[in-house]
Amino acid sequence: MILRTILLTMATLICSVALCGAESALVDEKDISSVEERRILVSIEDEYAKLDEVEEKIDAREMELKTLEMEVDKKLEAMQKLRNELVKLLDRKDEAEGERIGELSRIYEKMTPQKAAVLLKALDYQLAVELLLGIKKKTAGKILDSLDAETATELSKAFTEIPVKDQSGY
Repeated sequence: MILRTILLTMATLICSVALCGAESALVDEKDISSVEERRILVSIEDEYAKLDEVEEKIDAREMELKTLEMEVDKKLEAMQKLRNELVKLLDRKDEAEGERIGELSRIYEKMTPQKAAVLLKALDYQLAVELLLGIKKKTAGKILDSLDAETATELSKAFTEIPVKDQSGY
């Protein structure tokens, strides 16, 4: 019965404190009727103090997380700018290579098919394909005709397997 009275008193106090928003000064010497009630009120005050500490820690952590989030956003933005610059540089590099290959194709086109075939066979496979792509079809046919059958077949297959460049940027 005493325990029930204490619990009801404690519940009433907690409710009145929650309604009033008062977190301090629960222990008022005038309102305390027993040692047990005083002990419970002191315990409640201690819990409020602990909750305040936890709330302060949570608030500090939230501020820290917001700061970190802003830093991450800035770094992502900087990385996106660098990525865009890199894509532009790679596009310029590809364009310059394409121009040089185009010029080299015109040089090979002006050679005799036999001489062009000998030089083409000594080149890197991918470069040879790209050069043949830049040469007029009639001249490229004569060059392929001057190559040995195996090399001509490999280069001919390459024309059907030429990948289309991905324009998505990824």
